[in-house]
Amino acid sequence: MPVDPIGTQVPASGNTIRLSGLAVAVPSGWEARISRKPSDEKVENSYAVVHAATIPLPMNRGDYGSNVVERLAATDVFVSLIEFGPEAANTALFPTTERFPGSIPASQFHPSQLQRTLPGQAGKQVFFTYSGRPFCLYAVLGSFAIRNQLVSRVDEILGAFTVE
Repeated sequence: MPVDPIGTQVPASGNTIRLSGLAVAVPSGWEARISRKPSDEKVENSYAVVHAATIPLPMNRGDYGSNVVERLAATDVFVSLIEFGPEAANTALFPTTERFPGSIPASQFHPSQLQRTLPGQAGKQVFFTYSGRPFCLYAVLGSFAIRNQLVSRVDEILGAFTVE
């Protein structure tokens, strides 16, 4: 499986990718990548970022999906899992959880939860510490109107994540 200089793995659907103690068993119809982004330009202080979408992921994209979410059709979904430094673990913003978020109810998605408001879309952001590692999970639905249908896609990819 190809890996670029900062550690991005690019699989085909149906493969499992692993990097920095995270794994994603990429479901059919999804594209996913795991990369490490240097913290303060030091590779040894880098943390994992997982991007997954029901559309092709462009090479250049922001942690919260800039350059991806603008491309979502109404039936598409984007999910980002961003790891933060250990100093954030178990803080008020990153409470400890016993299990990895495997499901997000449709009622929790809303346009006001988006990093950047795009017409028709809805999002949800969850901060947590799991296995001693602080994360932000950010999910975007291509359509707020059909969120009840789209959450199953989000749940599908969340069920494919493993923190090792």
